[in-house]
Amino acid sequence: MNNILILIVSIVVLLIIFLIVLITISKSKIQNSLLSVEIANEDIINSLKQKYKIYKEIVYFIKDNLSIKEDAFNKFNEFNTKECSKEELINLLDNTTFEINEYVDNYDELLKNKQFLELKRKLYHIEMNLESMVDYYNNKLNIYNHLQHHLPTSIATKLFQFDEYEEINIDKKEISRLVNLN
Repeated sequence: MNNILILIVSIVVLLIIFLIVLITISKSKIQNSLLSVEIANEDIINSLKQKYKIYKEIVYFIKDNLSIKEDAFNKFNEFNTKECSKEELINLLDNTTFEINEYVDNYDELLKNKQFLELKRKLYHIEMNLESMVDYYNNKLNIYNHLQHHLPTSIATKLFQFDEYEEINIDKKEISRLVNLN
């Protein structure tokens, strides 16, 4: 009887140790995956801010060199980047890309101006970097989400309440038009 009791207690203790090890390893996997997501997110935010600065230069250039509507770029000029979310900044930049493209389409002299072409070149490099970071972020996010929703790591997710993240989508078509115009 004592041997059976010792065996049962040993099995329970081993199961508890196994669960603790499993949960610890799962938590570590999720944290490592999350770290990649957070680093990529910070890089994206920095690139979005760089893109915003280039857009500011482009907007000032257009306003200084073209006869444009008075209310052109009002939303962009009134926007406060210090008090915005990443999604709001992405939406603003996407909308501003449409607006900039309208002027580029209607004013051929922009594409002949060296200063404007230099701004476009800077924007191109920022955009290529941003697109690769967004792809990297979304790939790492898929791994993180997979870990969150599949056993055994989903147990650690529920125990430690890891945050949910969403994929980032940026309008590549319009920015491609802007940076690739000749």
